[in-house]
Amino acid sequence: MSRPALPLSSIAWTAGLAGLFGEAMAAIGRLDARISASPVAQPWRNRTVWKGYSTALQLQRYEIDEIDVFSQATGVPIAGRPSVATAGRPFDAFGEWKHSFDRATVRHWREGLPFSFDPPDTWSKAPPLIRALTLLDIWTRQDPSPRPWLCFPQLLASMNVVASALPCLVIGDLSLRTLRGPRERQLKRLLKALRSTAADGLERLDRLEGWRLNFAAVLAEESRPGLLRDLGKLVLSQPLVTARLIADTFEITLSGAGKLLARAAAHRLLVEVSGRNSWRLYVTPDMGIALGMASPPRGRPPSPPRRTEELDTVLADFDKEMEEIDTLLQNVQSSRPS
Repeated sequence: MSRPALPLSSIAWTAGLAGLFGEAMAAIGRLDARISASPVAQPWRNRTVWKGYSTALQLQRYEIDEIDVFSQATGVPIAGRPSVATAGRPFDAFGEWKHSFDRATVRHWREGLPFSFDPPDTWSKAPPLIRALTLLDIWTRQDPSPRPWLCFPQLLASMNVVASALPCLVIGDLSLRTLRGPRERQLKRLLKALRSTAADGLERLDRLEGWRLNFAAVLAEESRPGLLRDLGKLVLSQPLVTARLIADTFEITLSGAGKLLARAAAHRLLVEVSGRNSWRLYVTPDMGIALGMASPPRGRPPSPPRRTEELDTVLADFDKEMEEIDTLLQNVQSSRPS
């Protein structure tokens, strides 16, 4: 009879392990603090669900990238992408998982566990992050589906590691299911994964907040912004657009939609990624970089727009409009049956 696996919370601390733990906690803390105060927190969450879900599918050995999850979730086909194998119905859990981040309340961590758990003797002395990883480790051997990986961000919130669940913090290690290799090495890989994905989440937030500031500066400088303001609000929730989508949404001609998109691209609010002269495809710079459709800027980043009273007024108005949209969406989502 095989011996039970050593709980991750019972692994003896070494200098290397303690160093990685500190780095992971620092990276998570920086991201959590920024998200808690960010005016684009909700658009950031809406974007990072694609990244988190693709990570979970890759841990299930699906050859599916973030861009494939994005395409499937938004219904926007991406030219040049190979067809995605859907055996096993990998996208079925996406909708429910995405909506789980709209819940205002966080359940006690025991309520979310689908298995009975008796804390080991070392439980009370383990930091909350190590406790969460301990539960993830056990869960992966109880459930072969993507659910353990997908539930980890919520588990971190229920353990008070973060103020709210962050979709990008989906991590895992296939060796947890087979218990291959030293346990300390497994724990180190998990901490490294957390450090990396939290840092990536912060970079994505930086790009999105930079886009917001640039967008407000463009509106402040334009004497007649017209539909440019509405386009900015749209691409925060739908970052990849076409002239047809814009024409249908704003009830304008295809020619007018094309001119509006070209105008936004001239201001670096959108990037054209199809390379075609017709049926062009535009994406926000932050998602273009995340999906590998656009290259990150080289060299020193451009200086942010100079803060003026007019710019601050535009930012305040824009943030208020986005807050009203977020509230409306949350009310709609909360009315859905759970």
